[in-house]
Amino acid sequence: MTGGRQLQAFYSTDLSLFADQVLAEYAGRWPIEEAFQGSKSHLSFEEPQGWSRLAVRRTAPLAMLLYSLTVLWFAQHGHRLYTPVARPCYRHKVRPSFADMLATLRLACLKPALSATLRVAAAGAS
Repeated sequence: MTGGRQLQAFYSTDLSLFADQVLAEYAGRWPIEEAFQGSKSHLSFEEPQGWSRLAVRRTAPLAMLLYSLTVLWFAQHGHRLYTPVARPCYRHKVRPSFADMLATLRLACLKPALSATLRVAAAGAS
């Protein structure tokens, strides 16, 4: 086999599914796995610091809400502000990761404050 993926086997315990349905279910699961990975890695969902039962019950929904809002913001506005970083070891990257979306959002939030600070500093120097 040259290129592509290695040979894989897919199965389901649901005997009523056809092979293409099993593959569709597997493919449909991928965005969910990305959401969990992104919220764990970048929104501290994996290591919450809540000690009360209520705090623990709020952590997961809040992390997933923040993940969803970030992706939605990026889809509506952030994609215009996104500039891919040149990475020689990752030349085949075709779409932004959640980390890229989050970095773009942080920059968009900080840019007005930094610009205002620079204007004040420049006005004070003259």
